[in-house]
Amino acid sequence: MADRETWTRRVAEWKASGLSSPEFCAGNEFTAGGLRHWAYRLEHGDPPRKPRVRLARVVRTHAGAKARGGDRSPEIVVEIGGARLLVRPGFDLETVATIVEVLVARCAR
Repeated sequence: MADRETWTRRVAEWKASGLSSPEFCAGNEFTAGGLRHWAYRLEHGDPPRKPRVRLARVVRTHAGAKARGGDRSPEIVVEIGGARLLVRPGFDLETVATIVEVLVARCAR
């Protein structure tokens, strides 16, 4: 596969030639589409990297509520990577958000 320097040279030669991309690429080992792609990429820069989406599995459970004597408020279990976070009613949102942030960052490594 050709490197950036090779594509820079090819694109410059193509633009100087006055030929269409299919005409310039005829008989070469690269395509007109590839040439136009690199011309755009070199002019506008590499596309930004999309952030990797990580999902957390959320499970509602009443198991802990039964052990507390009939309180039916559901608990939520959040799993991120190999970690589990049990969130009970009345939780502190800021604390849970901080914990989730740390776990997501740890998984991204």
